[in-house]
Formats: sequence, C-alpha cells, structure tokens
Amino acid sequence: MKRNNIVQKTIAGILLLVAVAMLAMGAMRSHTVYDDDEVAAEFGIFTHHAISDAQMVIDTTFTGVTYRDEKLWSTYDRSEKAGKRACPT
Repeated sequence: MKRNNIVQKTIAGILLLVAVAMLAMGAMRSHTVYDDDEVAAEFGIFTHHAISDAQMVIDTTFTGVTYRDEKLWSTYDRSEKAGKRACPT
C-alpha cells in the first residue's frame, strides 16, 4: 500500500511540474497582431503590437483577433490604452 502511495505522489509531482512549466512558457510567449486599417492596407504598411498569451486568449474569445492571410489581425483599436475596449461586434 505504501508503494502505491509513493508512485501516486511521484506522478502527481511530475504532472505539477509539467503544468507549472507550461504556464511559465505561456507567460513568456507573445503574439504579433497587426492593425486592420484601411489607410495602411492601401500603402501596404501595417502597424503591429505584441500581446501576451493571456491577452490573446481574452481577445480571441470575444473576436478581438482574427486569423487571415496567415497573420493575426486585430479588430480592436489598440491605440486606446486607458479603460476597457469596446466589443467590436
């Protein structure tokens, strides 16, 4: 019975370390998101922002980021820093 308990605690510890490692990797990762601007599209020069993995999850949940042409495009006006951004829908 003790051996079974030791195996379970070892597996739980390994899974905990893997989970913490995945959270750390997600915290360090960032994504490049381009602004979807008509004037910029005309000239072919797009501004972009680096957003965290956590912000990416929030933005994609509320359709703040779309994926097209193999790039991530923002539907929010990211130049507004203060306050909560309005939902684009």
